Amino acid sequence: MRNTMLAVVKPEAAPGAEVREVKVPGFGRTDVLVKVKVASICGTDLHIYEWDRWR
Repeated sequence: MRNTMLAVVKPEAAPGAEVREVKVPGFGRTDVLVKVKVASICGTDLHIYEWDRWR
């Protein structure tokens, strides 16, 4: 298993996001680690990225 993975990170409460290489989080006996092959975004994700009003 690799020690790092790619993650989309929102480092501050402002517009934008970053793709970073981060450490794989630890997990225990009752946890699972899922490898994501495909992902998508929804309308709320766009508002969070733009950091505008979404509620």
